[in-house]
Amino acid sequence: MEYTVRKVRTKIFTGSPNDVEEQVNIFLNTLDQMNYVDVKVTTLDGGIISAVVVYKVVQKL
Repeated sequence: MEYTVRKVRTKIFTGSPNDVEEQVNIFLNTLDQMNYVDVKVTTLDGGIISAVVVYKVVQKL
């Protein structure tokens, strides 16, 4: 099967480390492994973190 990339998207999660970890894990479980690209995590003030998930939307040709 051949696929084409239709879009590259980002999803941002911000909050306490435990909350963000849980939200990111739930989101990643909904993605097909072929769609996953990368995750970047940044620490903000006050113990808050922000995680950016980069993923692609693919379509079967």
